Amino acid sequence: MSVENGKCPSCGGALLLDSSKEKMTCKFCGHEVVIQQAVQKCTIDGIADFDTLMLKAQRALEFDEDFDKSEKYYREALELRPDDYKALWGTFLCEIAAISYAKGYKGYVQLPGDIPENVQTAIRKYGNRAYNNAPEDVKPYYYREMQRVQNTFLEQPQVQEKKKGCYIATAVYGSYNCPEVWVLRRYRDNDLDSNIFGKMFIKIYYAISPTVVKLFGKRKWFNTYWRKRLDRKVLRLKEKGYADTPYDDKY
Repeated sequence: MSVENGKCPSCGGALLLDSSKEKMTCKFCGHEVVIQQAVQKCTIDGIADFDTLMLKAQRALEFDEDFDKSEKYYREALELRPDDYKALWGTFLCEIAAISYAKGYKGYVQLPGDIPENVQTAIRKYGNRAYNNAPEDVKPYYYREMQRVQNTFLEQPQVQEKKKGCYIATAVYGSYNCPEVWVLRRYRDNDLDSNIFGKMFIKIYYAISPTVVKLFGKRKWFNTYWRKRLDRKVLRLKEKGYADTPYDDKY
């Protein structure tokens, strides 16, 4: 049996700590639990360990501003729960804090590889995984934070506007970088661009759509009309396995 949330392992009743603080006694059945034994049982369960590690990690990062110690605790927590989105996100924040520190003390603090490479690695290994595992109401915040990190550390080439863009989808969803457009961009690069008819469609679409969006992109009827159709398309593509995670264009 194990001790969980201060409950008696025999009857499930509440445990009372004695004055010596060496043992706990169930007020219902009288069963006694030695504190050290309780700690060991919690350690075996992994429940208290994970929560304690997360608290230590958060304290180290937010109060002590010690991202090395914080990351150590987050990584230990991930050994217990490899897919926990909070532990993954905490590790991502620590990685970015370390990169930021190295950038500020360039020449004095060394990183393996350059800053853009380290940022992309942190996003891929921890940021994206945290995003994928997070609840739906948390994902928008994680996305905005990853975009902010990219804008801060990664140079954005001025020729970006010349790249192929999902003009209508971007107008409808409000951003070129959002889950729905990521799905459509993957479909464009991995499906349409793989055959001659798809390539012809892409060429015609990019010849016409900028003008269409310029003329009607801000009209309510335009957005309503295309939103319904794009939502259905995105849903079907996701059912086929197209991911809605951050994506870099093929070309």
